[in-house]
Amino acid sequence: MTTLITKIQGLQVLDSRGRPTVCAIIELSDGSIHKASVPSGASTGAHEASELRDHNSPQAEKFYAGTSVYQAVSHINNEIAPRLVGGQPSTHASDETMVELDATSRHERIGANATLAVSIATAKACAHLAGLSLAQFYQGQGPLLIPMPMVNILSGGAHANGALDIQDVLVLPHGAENFAQALSWVVAIREMAAKLGAKRGYVTNLVADEGGLGIGFESSNTACAFVTECIEVVGLNPGKDVSIALDIASTQFYSDGKYTSRNSGTIYSSQQWNDQLVELVHSHPIISIEDPFAEDDWDSWNSFMNQVPSTLQVVGDDLFTTNLERLRKGIAEKSANSILIKANQNGLITHTHQVIKEAQNNGFKTIVSARSGETEDSWLSDIATGWSAGQIKVGSTHGSDRTAKWNRLLELEATQECVFSKPF
Repeated sequence: MTTLITKIQGLQVLDSRGRPTVCAIIELSDGSIHKASVPSGASTGAHEASELRDHNSPQAEKFYAGTSVYQAVSHINNEIAPRLVGGQPSTHASDETMVELDATSRHERIGANATLAVSIATAKACAHLAGLSLAQFYQGQGPLLIPMPMVNILSGGAHANGALDIQDVLVLPHGAENFAQALSWVVAIREMAAKLGAKRGYVTNLVADEGGLGIGFESSNTACAFVTECIEVVGLNPGKDVSIALDIASTQFYSDGKYTSRNSGTIYSSQQWNDQLVELVHSHPIISIEDPFAEDDWDSWNSFMNQVPSTLQVVGDDLFTTNLERLRKGIAEKSANSILIKANQNGLITHTHQVIKEAQNNGFKTIVSARSGETEDSWLSDIATGWSAGQIKVGSTHGSDRTAKWNRLLELEATQECVFSKPF
């Protein structure tokens, strides 16, 4: 007997920052229910898909200061649902239907928060009908590839009110033998950072949007040295067991061709900023750097790639915004060698999958990422695994919105046939 969609409902729920976001619930004729909530970013790129918030519209809820999402919810209930209810669950068919309903390039009319919620819920329904986890549904045959975690230790920028010049100092436990061991190493480093920071007189009870410590170090150099020390103190070898990753988020402090340090107020030309980053990379066990330059400063990206070791992972987030055409430009110009994949930057699960496959087919490393405004959903862990991304970035190890993703990966590793990704 064919299983059909009997109901689709959108509703407004809250994300980890207490801001409204969109949830979609799909009911099937077999009685099963599948729901998905979508995240929202604080450090957003100009070219990513457009989430729809009410702002000054008649639907706006005044107590949410215009950030309510009732218009997006209405589009699910009054436009998307009538087109999909009565049909069979299909990610391709549902996504193409939503493209027909909103022909804008960035889902500006219906809202990428509405389209993605329905898209993910549909994928979960399809996996259910196949009798598979969402990870195995996308992986197909063979063992699952559990991604390497990239985890926040220190946070600044838009995630922590500028506690650091850059956005995040993270760690990659690439020497671990499995995910469970990798996570235990990271937890120890994060707790040591809080302990050592407090011992030295820093305020360590300020936690950023993604769970990292909002310690106000005077420079990125000092912050990197501190995290390296924490790795050593817990008994691990920097550069061998655990290395540092940086999220610079340069677009946030770029204007008129210049980069301005939040802390010192120093203004750098693109070349001067390039020199600062090259020196930083050579001074610490850094193996990954994200958004070293602003989203449209393409020449600086290209120059930087020619000056740093080929082993350095140079990641485009704001540069690419999970957009196929921008990725293809970056591939052609050799602007980066890695991409951050954020489903809500794209708005549809099938199109996001297309972007990650294009990157992988062209030798790019891929990192599936959460956003600073997250939910308790764990579908991100499944798609990172099922798409063989190799790496996942969901924040730190504090907060149920973050641990839900880590715990899902622990579950997959413990209950299904898996191998642990070794991208470095």
